[in-house]
Amino acid sequence: MHMHVGGVAILDPADRPGGVLRFEDLEHVITSRLHLVPRFRQKAVFVPWNVARPVWADDPDFDVEFHMRQAALPAPGGRKELAEFVQRVASRPLDRSKPLWEMYFIEGLQDGLIGLLTKVHHAVIDGISGIDIATVLLDFSPDPQIPVPPAWVPEEEPSRQSLFQDAVSEQLRNPVALVSGTVQAALRAPMRLAGGVGSALGGVRELIGMGAPPAGPFDGKVGPNRRFAMADSPVQRFKDIKNAAGGTVNDVVLATVAGALSKLLKARHEPTRGRTLRAMVPVSVRSEAEKMALGNRVSMIFADLPVGPIDPVNRLHRITEETKGLKDSMMAVGADAIMNLGTYAPPTLHALAARLVSRGRWFNLVVSNVPGPQVPMYVAGAKLLANYPVMPTAENVGLSIAVTSLAGTMGFGFTGDWDLMPDIDFLAASLEEAVDELAKAAGV
Repeated sequence: MHMHVGGVAILDPADRPGGVLRFEDLEHVITSRLHLVPRFRQKAVFVPWNVARPVWADDPDFDVEFHMRQAALPAPGGRKELAEFVQRVASRPLDRSKPLWEMYFIEGLQDGLIGLLTKVHHAVIDGISGIDIATVLLDFSPDPQIPVPPAWVPEEEPSRQSLFQDAVSEQLRNPVALVSGTVQAALRAPMRLAGGVGSALGGVRELIGMGAPPAGPFDGKVGPNRRFAMADSPVQRFKDIKNAAGGTVNDVVLATVAGALSKLLKARHEPTRGRTLRAMVPVSVRSEAEKMALGNRVSMIFADLPVGPIDPVNRLHRITEETKGLKDSMMAVGADAIMNLGTYAPPTLHALAARLVSRGRWFNLVVSNVPGPQVPMYVAGAKLLANYPVMPTAENVGLSIAVTSLAGTMGFGFTGDWDLMPDIDFLAASLEEAVDELAKAAGV
C-alpha cells in the first residue's frame, strides 16, 4: 500500500504573457518558496533496530530537479490520457532515501491547458503541511510573488551510531521524564473533547456495535497498482441541492456517491435491493479551544450508504438522518481515541499496530470531502480550474473517493486497486449522472 496523497490540478495559462506556462516558470516559483516549507528538503532517517521513532533530517544532496519533473500526454490529451498518466505515477512508491514528494508538470492537454500532479507521502502531510503546500503553490492574483530565498546550508545528517546512542541514552538517562511526558500527552488526548475517558469508551462501544461491514464489491487484497478517474461539478450546484432538499453539502456528496455506486453495482449485475455499503468518512473533531489553531483535528465516522433502487431525494434524506445521528454520537471521538493509541505506545509496537489496524475490514470504501477557498487562485500566474485528489487505499479496501472544492468546482478523484476496480471510469461517469438526477429530483 503506497501511503502517498496528492492531486492533479488543471491550469489555464491564457492570462499569462503569451498565454504560455513553461516548466521553467513553475520551477522558478517553487524554488523561490522552498524555504517556507523546510520539510520539503528533509528526508526520513530511521533509527537502527527501531528503538525510537524516525527523525527528519536535512538532505545534503537535495536536488529540486529530482522532485520536479516534466511530462507530456499523447494526443488528444483528454481526461482519459491524463488519468492514465496519473494512475501510473500513483502506482509507484516514493524514494524513501530522499524527501518524500514529487511534482509533475504535464503538457499536451487539450485547449492548451497544463496539468500539475503533486505526490506527497502521508508522513509529511498533515493540516499544517497542507497549508504549507498551498503557500508554496498558490496565489490569489495572477502575479506570482517571487521572494528572494535565503541561502540554504543543510545541517549535517546524523549517523546511525549517533541516532542509536541518542535514543538509548535518552531512555536510560531520563525514563521518568519519558513516562511523565506520555502521561501528560494522554491527558491532552482527544478523548477530552467529549468530556473524558468515559465518553471515548462510549464512542468505542458505538464503533464495535456497528458490527462488521456488509460484503462489498471492493473488498479484497489490494496490490501495488492503481487506477484513477475524475469527475467534476460546480460547487453552487451542490449548494442548490442542499438548499432545496435539506442536509449539508457533505450529505449531498455522500448521496451522489451512493447513487453512482448503485449504478456500478447494477452494471456489474450485483444485487442492490435493500443493500448498503459502509463508507469511512473523515470528520473534524476540533474543540472550541482549537478553532483558530493551525492544522487539522480529524477523526472518522462510518456511514452506511443506501445503494439500492430509491428516489434520489429519499436517498439524501436517509443519509442526512444517519449522518446527523453520527455527528451527535461519540463515534468520531471513539475512532480518534483508537487512532491515537499509537501516540503513547513504544515505537517498536507501531509497525505491528499499524498492520493490525490496516488489515482489519472496517468499511467498504473511503469518501473524503475537503472544502477549500471559493475564490480565483493561480499557480505561477496560470488560473486554477479544478483539482482532483489522489488518495491511498486501505489494505483490504480497493476504492477511495475524494472531492476537493476549490475556486467554484467540486473535483472528484477516484483511486482504486487495478484488479478490484477495472470499471473505475464508469463509476466516475455515473457520479456525474447521479448529480444530475439528484438535482432534477430536488427541482434545481
